[in-house]
Amino acid sequence: MKKINFNKVGKILPFVGIVLFIYIIYDIGIEKIAKAFISIPIYYFVIATLPFFLRILLIAYKWQYISKKQKMDFSLTYLIKIVFISTYYGSITPGGFGWYLRMFYLRKKGNVSLEKCITNTIIDTSTGFIVGSFLGVVGVYLLLAFNPVYIGAFNILLALLIFHVVALLVFIKKSGGGRIANFFLRPLFPKSYKEKFDKSLDSLYEDIPRIKDMFIPLIIEFFVYLLLGLQVYIIALAFSINIPFHIFILIHTITIVAVGVIPLHIGGLGVREGTFVLLMAPFGVETCVAFVISFSGFIVKALVPSIIGMFLSFKEHLEK
Repeated sequence: MKKINFNKVGKILPFVGIVLFIYIIYDIGIEKIAKAFISIPIYYFVIATLPFFLRILLIAYKWQYISKKQKMDFSLTYLIKIVFISTYYGSITPGGFGWYLRMFYLRKKGNVSLEKCITNTIIDTSTGFIVGSFLGVVGVYLLLAFNPVYIGAFNILLALLIFHVVALLVFIKKSGGGRIANFFLRPLFPKSYKEKFDKSLDSLYEDIPRIKDMFIPLIIEFFVYLLLGLQVYIIALAFSINIPFHIFILIHTITIVAVGVIPLHIGGLGVREGTFVLLMAPFGVETCVAFVISFSGFIVKALVPSIIGMFLSFKEHLEK
């Protein structure tokens, strides 16, 4: 049998989302989608864009809070700029991995070790997944009343929630995360690099926040998800959908978690729309309407800050 070239497969997989996105458009019909899209009054987009300013501020404050616990000092203004830049890179890279480039910006600005910035990012990402998974579990549990087929999604989200909680609790303690790293990773390094590995591990846990310090980031993350859902809900109001606000927010959160868990996309295209269409179906929302709400939500949530981030990124490079 011919050997599988996993390098080529890895390059192709992120485009699965784009193929799915195109298929959904073809299946629904571009005329229906266009008609639904142009039926949204422009002021809905304007109003839906406004909450993103508060959302960006909350994300930057969360980063600053975690950084201060690690004895790293970054101004809120600088972190807001990095949020925009990270959003831009996250929207154009496979699986949104460009979002994690912020580690290198923090390292350069703060003149700190990369390991500290990695810890900062792991804590930020983990708290985000924990809140998202929790809201997703609640959301799917409520959806089970409409369709029992969602029991599979409930089990998956519950498993993700438990995994991320346990992973964070283990990682944040050197007695736990350090032992796992020494057991599984240290033996893989040549003898000449073991000392460097030990130093990197020490740097990873240098000034690491305590478990009780996770409370504020978790609360902030809850409001970030709320604002994300609010932006899309405002667009949905243009279609007079009959879905309670809290149910809509939970459905939207599930789509975010799906995008985070399934990296077969660029900018979430395809995975986000497919999940949203599926979850809105039990409420009698037309496929074309659900698709347009989801994609319009992407415009107000990510496209606008990405454009700002693109210009800030270019400016950052020109200043070097």
